Amino acid sequence: MPTIDDSRGVLVVRIVYDGPAMSGKTTSLRALASRLGTVVESPEERDGRTLFFDWMDYVGGLFEGRPIRCQIVTVPGQTQLADRRQHLIETADAVVVVLDSRRPEFDFGMRWLREAAQLVSTFQPPVGLVLQANKRDAEDAVDRDEIRQELKRIAPIALVESIATNADGTREAFVLAVRLALDRVRALSAAGKLLTGPPDEAAARDLLERMRSREQQSENRPARVEPRPAHDVDGPNSELAHLKRRQSEPRLQAVSDEELTFEPDPMMPGGMIWPPVEGRTLLYELCSLGIRPSRTRRGDWWGSGSGWRFHSEREAIYADPDHARQELIEWARLHTAVTEQVSAGRAVILAEAGDGRLRLWQLVRVEPTLRERLAAALAQLEAEAVATGLTEVASRLLAARRRFSAGNASLPCTLWTVGDQTGYRPVYVGLMPRPRLPSTFEPHEGELLERELAPHLRELRRVRVDFPEIQARITQISTDAPAETGLRWLLKLTASL
Repeated sequence: MPTIDDSRGVLVVRIVYDGPAMSGKTTSLRALASRLGTVVESPEERDGRTLFFDWMDYVGGLFEGRPIRCQIVTVPGQTQLADRRQHLIETADAVVVVLDSRRPEFDFGMRWLREAAQLVSTFQPPVGLVLQANKRDAEDAVDRDEIRQELKRIAPIALVESIATNADGTREAFVLAVRLALDRVRALSAAGKLLTGPPDEAAARDLLERMRSREQQSENRPARVEPRPAHDVDGPNSELAHLKRRQSEPRLQAVSDEELTFEPDPMMPGGMIWPPVEGRTLLYELCSLGIRPSRTRRGDWWGSGSGWRFHSEREAIYADPDHARQELIEWARLHTAVTEQVSAGRAVILAEAGDGRLRLWQLVRVEPTLRERLAAALAQLEAEAVATGLTEVASRLLAARRRFSAGNASLPCTLWTVGDQTGYRPVYVGLMPRPRLPSTFEPHEGELLERELAPHLRELRRVRVDFPEIQARITQISTDAPAETGLRWLLKLTASL
């Protein structure tokens, strides 16, 4: 847990380096220490292997006018020391998982990463994860795209490649982890939970003593100084106030006299990203893809590719940073209200647009849709396969409409906005509608199927000589299906053609 240490006038955060034994954690810390001009303490080792932790202190950068003091700690990687590892991860404000990315170690490393993601998944606010894929100079190193695909199956995790033996990538992973830790600090401050007082451990010897005592006794941890909420982070020296005074960043390029184009920047100021931790992680992934937006005819901005899309409406530009921040809050509230109904992999950010203005962007990871499932079904050669695919799409569409209607926001229900996640409840995968936008009529049941499926059924009747057989099979499936599926409406629609 971060804390404002008023006795020293610093903000204290902890970055924990996790990973299996011999993956390169200690090597990474020593390479980082060499570049930062500090030293690494290893209180207890055996045969070059960490038994408790490695410790490094580094003070650098400012947060709300206070120096940032980073306690950088590695965990022991031996499986028999799992309790020590878990204890250290529970104290983290950000975690860097260092893995050996060579092919023989890859599967084990991914299992380790999944476990780390599970350990931090219950923390609130979230603890950001950075994967430092180490030993990238090895001939049998796993391809970067394969690693990315595995990360998508686990959680939003930023990927940094490294060769720790010569310090490549180690500083980049550390800087990103600090950014994620500061995002967590902002979230705690906004909730009135940022603590003030001396940290639990001010030095390596304090942490070692605490861990030894914890292992020797079953009693509760020693009481810490009673915390009190720290001040809000939006004061005159905050990053938001600083942003008001800033002009364009080097990452922004002028495309016209009117506006600057947006380039995803994971190091953008805090307080301009929602959700604060996962959002920065997603920005990091998007940044590495090199996707740039362009203007549409209606004046919106749009970018897509490599499994992502991001969008900004023409009107989503603000001359007043306070107004922009309030809009970001409204978007955050909207997402929070429907978090169980929408797909993961989303962020909303404020980026500079030139002349002191800010533009609001939606970033969404692309997911399979019912439209793609329908296209696959209609391309089948067998009439039975076509009919089965059509009824599955109709059933999922109706289930999505019922689920979306029961939520706290009006979500458009179309073939393009309903996800095709087999085995899961229907989720919304499209761009979110604007907050406070007047609710539009969304048809239900028969009217919904008429709008979404009737054009495809008419085209199917035109091009398939076996359309009567497809109709007969749809009739059988719909008749046999439970009433709550609503497939009777598909039966009526098919019969009306």
